[in-house]
Amino acid sequence: MFGKLKEFIIENLASFIVFALIYLYFFYIFKPSLIFLNTTVSGGDTGSHNYLFYYLKKIFPSIHAWSHDWYYGFPFLYFYPPLLYIFAVILSYFIPDNISFKIITLLGTFIMPLTSFLSLKILNKKTKAEIAGILSLFFLFLEQYSIYGGNIPSTLAGEFSYSFSFALFWVFIALMKKGLEEKRFLFLNSLLLSLMVLSHPIPVILSLIVMPFFLFFNFKNIFYIIKVYGLAFIFTSWWSLPFLFYFDYTSAMIWKKFIKLSDIFPSMLIPLQILALFSMVYGLLKKDKNIMLFLFIGTVSLVFYLFLDNSKIWNTRFLPFFTISSVFLSAYFLGIILKNIKFSSLLLILIAVSSILFINYQIKYIPLWVKWNYEGFERKEAWTEIKGVFDFLKDLPYGKVMWEYTPEYDRFGTPRVLELIPLFSGKPTLEGLLIESAFSAPFHFIIQAETTLTPTTPNFGFNYPSFNMKKAVEHMRFMGIRYFIAYTDKVKKEADKFLQVIGEIGKFKIYEIPDVKLIEPLFDFEIKKKTNKWKTEAVEWFLSGDISKPIIFSEKEIKKQERKNIKCQLIKFAPDEIIFYTEGIEIPHIVKVTYFPKWRVEGGKGPYLVSPSFMVVIPEKKFVKIKRGIKFTTDNPNKEECHNEL
Repeated sequence: MFGKLKEFIIENLASFIVFALIYLYFFYIFKPSLIFLNTTVSGGDTGSHNYLFYYLKKIFPSIHAWSHDWYYGFPFLYFYPPLLYIFAVILSYFIPDNISFKIITLLGTFIMPLTSFLSLKILNKKTKAEIAGILSLFFLFLEQYSIYGGNIPSTLAGEFSYSFSFALFWVFIALMKKGLEEKRFLFLNSLLLSLMVLSHPIPVILSLIVMPFFLFFNFKNIFYIIKVYGLAFIFTSWWSLPFLFYFDYTSAMIWKKFIKLSDIFPSMLIPLQILALFSMVYGLLKKDKNIMLFLFIGTVSLVFYLFLDNSKIWNTRFLPFFTISSVFLSAYFLGIILKNIKFSSLLLILIAVSSILFINYQIKYIPLWVKWNYEGFERKEAWTEIKGVFDFLKDLPYGKVMWEYTPEYDRFGTPRVLELIPLFSGKPTLEGLLIESAFSAPFHFIIQAETTLTPTTPNFGFNYPSFNMKKAVEHMRFMGIRYFIAYTDKVKKEADKFLQVIGEIGKFKIYEIPDVKLIEPLFDFEIKKKTNKWKTEAVEWFLSGDISKPIIFSEKEIKKQERKNIKCQLIKFAPDEIIFYTEGIEIPHIVKVTYFPKWRVEGGKGPYLVSPSFMVVIPEKKFVKIKRGIKFTTDNPNKEECHNEL
């Protein structure tokens, strides 16, 4: 036994040394003193991802839930893959929350050298697969782009779920080829695909596009492919079925293509891309299906990058597959050469050392960005100021918080820092990371354009209004927004004209919008049949300038009632339950929470979808309960049973 172990160690000593060097370099860049520092990770979108982890832990082991904390309420993790947040929550039961989440954000980066090695090892035992692990560092430390996905800058920007799914993709493709050839690994392939589905959709989409490659050589492979994807769908159906079923209640952004020649041919990868050309020639001459597979993946991903436009998917998401395909092609070719050279193990170690030294010389901003993210919000010089804002908001009565957007917030850790108001203050805010998860998102960004000199204006297919604080106040009051935060001098000057200042912390001014109600009677409205253009109609109505007559999207007749003063009081406003008291029986009431098909009403009719994105309920009793889930069989609560949670 010990003899076999000794033989195994001697045979694989070079591999151990290579991966030891790789991970020692990782720990040099990602310093454990930062990763294991109990602070809240910051930087780019990553800082905003803290909320998803925080809220999931709050509701765990449930995954799907409702949250009032972003936009006007949104279905939590219905439309965003939950896997890495689940990992982080489970890990947090053993180590501090902040540290567990930091570790999970690096998972995709840390497994990439291993999955690259495994991919080549599975495809061809006659190649030195360790070279793929080494050369994957050239992709990981590529500073050419920082948001497309897969590389370290993209991970630091918040694309860590993409990075994890991307790393698994290469093992999945290699094992699919092996499984098709040997009629094995059905369960393992389904499991890998399931992990990808629950991490990020882009690698899953590309995996589907790659499947015709396997059919070209043997169409009977379709039965194995159907089994793999069918099993993966069953394994992930608890998430994927609600995703598909409720997909109409998302807000789809439209992405214009972005093409940059230097992104296709980064200077740091030119030597490897030249070597990839030799690999392609070798593969075509030898009819090597493994090289053809990498060539096919690189080609189709480049086609999508070059030609995908005006799409719900940004074309740049496909470029990392082209980039690393050239790395795999060069690694595969080099691995074959090394396998047939004496002292190849020593040469492999020298390549690892020289690659790490070269990369370390080339990189400029990655170490600084790593420090910025993982030292956390609490270590920023401006932390005291932003903490003052969070603490002030925490002591205010419950209400939605709108804020001016400005890139200047980056001094606090990320420009998205105020998206963490729910985490640090317990108050809901209007902007959050998951734009497409809330079909109410476009209306927030319209108001943002009216209150901000540097709005983000994501492309939803309409023209945004210009800065107009007077109009913004009208919109905020209608939308049930109670507080507004301004930061820059011009916005504060305009806000002073229309709103009452209730607090000043550093450069921040906090205002209160008067006469804001989350539920109120609706006396004037228009009834329209709900068609596939209902979202467009809601946006057009909101932009029209007259929001006094909302559109109720319903085929049922809803009677208008005579306008009169009635008492209406919000009793409870919880994530899965809203209770209100009203004297307006049979009078439609607008509930300023995002409509979703899973809302159910007790004590009234509805809910009906009303513009811009809210619910209308018609009370049949004085106490009305709106709850997420199944239909009710219990009676209404009486007045003594209700309590005000605001």
